[in-house]
Amino acid sequence: MEIGFSASAFGNLHSVFILGVLLLCSLICLTLIVERWLYFRRISINPEKALAKIRGNILSGKLDDALTMLGETEGNPILSLMYVAIKNSHLPKEHLSEILRAFQLRQRMLFERSLGVLGTLGNTAPFIGLLGTVMGIIQAFRDLAGPQAQANGATVVATGIAEALIATAAGLFVAIPAVVAYNYYLKKAKYLGMEMEAVATDMLVLLSLRKVI
Repeated sequence: MEIGFSASAFGNLHSVFILGVLLLCSLICLTLIVERWLYFRRISINPEKALAKIRGNILSGKLDDALTMLGETEGNPILSLMYVAIKNSHLPKEHLSEILRAFQLRQRMLFERSLGVLGTLGNTAPFIGLLGTVMGIIQAFRDLAGPQAQANGATVVATGIAEALIATAAGLFVAIPAVVAYNYYLKKAKYLGMEMEAVATDMLVLLSLRKVI
């Protein structure tokens, strides 16, 4: 009896479609969460230590040595910002400041990449589940009015309610981690943006104080 009940809960085409959409959403959500976690882990760096390594060389005017101390900057936004600042240190301070500002804006777009999708999944998944809920209840009332209602009694209605509850649970299962990840990564992106602003300010000050060789 229980096996037949569980199978019938997935017997309608609309139920299978709704659950299929939510399954696809959950896979997308999981992929984006892992991708963002790996990205932020890869670019994680202590900016104060990085500045401490090159501060002496900058103040003494040894910019080539400072670039050597930075090492590989490809793919790391903060190190790349330092590299851009040093390579363009011959420009007036106002122009260099604008270049660094433009660089920060481009990096912020990379920080927030895919976060819009996570936010959208977090907002829409409950409504997709709600759609499955409404359709399941509609089906329950249709079955209640049909000829099978007299033979099966409450089981007919219970099947539709089961579909509704499964769809609701699936929608929340997708939405909750999506919203949590969205808020966490958005805060992470803002924090990194603030770090880059601080580093840019430090670099402008250091370069303005450097000795000209």
